[in-house]
Amino acid sequence: MTSAVCPYCRCPIDEAEREQMVCNGCGTPHHADCFAENGGCTIFGCSAAPAEEAKLSVSGSDLAATGQATGTFSAETNIAAPPAPPPPPGGLAPSGAPQANAGSVLFQQPVPAPQSATGTITYVDLTPDPNAKNRTTFIVLGVLLGMLGAHNFYAGYKNKALAQLCISALTLGFASPMSWVWAVIDVCTVDADSGGIKFRT
Repeated sequence: MTSAVCPYCRCPIDEAEREQMVCNGCGTPHHADCFAENGGCTIFGCSAAPAEEAKLSVSGSDLAATGQATGTFSAETNIAAPPAPPPPPGGLAPSGAPQANAGSVLFQQPVPAPQSATGTITYVDLTPDPNAKNRTTFIVLGVLLGMLGAHNFYAGYKNKALAQLCISALTLGFASPMSWVWAVIDVCTVDADSGGIKFRT
């Protein structure tokens, strides 16, 4: 005869113990010590199973406030996180203050740089240079008129532009494919003008 198995410890139950410890709710046999350790029946949904423990709810502000101070949190602690500093108007800092421009060009929201050792917040200026040349214009000139060095004239690289123009003109156009390949390489690798100012997109 196959002996019953305790659902708590998965060990067989002898006949004498099975007769003594049977759940009143579902009739499942248990070891007496397993039933006592669990505080009731171990079968899910049984009416004799122990009551569920109350769940702990902790908000994000509780974690942020207490975690920064002690590295731990308590369910009773209810400290609001300090408010974020208001963004400077127009994405610029007032005169005399650290520069504070928007960190995201798409969303125009100021993103503070990491805090310094003194605890003050500094902002990084990500405003594009007004003198920056357009990358699209550079690419179009390089693809269409690259054998004449037009893209390099636009970006201020006069020596390279003259070299490409001379290669095409002095060979009566026979070597212009070589200048054009050179121009395509420039379009793929150059991202700033001769003054070091990055192209704007």
